Amino acid sequence: MSSLSMNKVRGRALNANAQNTNNYSMWMEPLSHGDYPLTHITNPTNNAVVTSNGVKNVAVAQPGLLYNQARLDVSGSVNPTRWTTGQTVNTVFLMPGDTSFIQINTNISSGTVASYTYTPRSNNSKIIVEYSAMYIVGGNTDNTTNTTDSFISTIDVVGVSGSIGKREQQFRTGDGASNRSSTIFPIAGAYNNSALTPIVFNINLSRNNGNDTIQFYNMPYDACMKITEIAL
Repeated sequence: MSSLSMNKVRGRALNANAQNTNNYSMWMEPLSHGDYPLTHITNPTNNAVVTSNGVKNVAVAQPGLLYNQARLDVSGSVNPTRWTTGQTVNTVFLMPGDTSFIQINTNISSGTVASYTYTPRSNNSKIIVEYSAMYIVGGNTDNTTNTTDSFISTIDVVGVSGSIGKREQQFRTGDGASNRSSTIFPIAGAYNNSALTPIVFNINLSRNNGNDTIQFYNMPYDACMKITEIAL
């Protein structure tokens, strides 16, 4: 056999040995011992976990398995577009002075006490509104006419009929009879949302009976509003 033919045989043998080594490292070595580029996932499921180390991708897709014990560490922010039922979509906590949160600082008998425009993150959610305020009721009950002073507070959605929250506070005449009721604040209510358009929530006051007014304040420690959006 010529030296040229021997070189060919030797080269083929070396290539075969190298190929066998590569095949072994690819298929026989545990996957956890190496990094491989993600090109395709066979039989993917909704329960598959896909992670990335920032350089190469690692995919785990095992049909029928639930990853209840998995932990996901994220160094950046998470911006989901879908949520499970009951999951918190977004939370906003507001105080007087915060952008777009309106809180009055005056005496009124009826009118809007506070207001905020919220833009939902989900088009299928329940938006919970909670509001609290410091207030002082002026005047006193009229014992001569036996008049009950009464105020009603509501949470209203602009453009939607009916209130999503309501409280009433009464100041009756007679010893020990005053304020045998709920108070107008704090108040809470919920709105079922189906769009991504901004929603205006108003906290309103109305005098139901009597002739007194209520003083409200707008320092950061005087009032607050919390909006929690949860998925349906």
